Amino acid sequence: MASEKEDGGGGFGWGFVVGGLIGLAAGAYLASGPGRDQVESLRTHTIELTGSDLGGKARSVAERARTVVNDPEHPVGKAVREGVAAARRRRQELETQSSTVTDITGNGKPEA
Repeated sequence: MASEKEDGGGGFGWGFVVGGLIGLAAGAYLASGPGRDQVESLRTHTIELTGSDLGGKARSVAERARTVVNDPEHPVGKAVREGVAAARRRRQELETQSSTVTDITGNGKPEA
């Protein structure tokens, strides 16, 4: 009976070792092939983007957006101001409505 218990565990151990070796071989194959090319391509693109003037472009676009929003005659600026005013009105309505709700539970908190 003792030999049956010892034989059962060997299959898992060998499977683990063989699986590890297969995984190691597959990883080495993939890393030496197209994986290295992809890493080099990403590294090259990262260097190109870092060296470019994206920060300046982003600042100029952000400044243009601020100008459009703050312009009282521009349709986007009008829409933003109308949206802000509508949100403030709705907030006031909700605050007024919540302060007039009565406490029906008796625990001191208004029921929503």
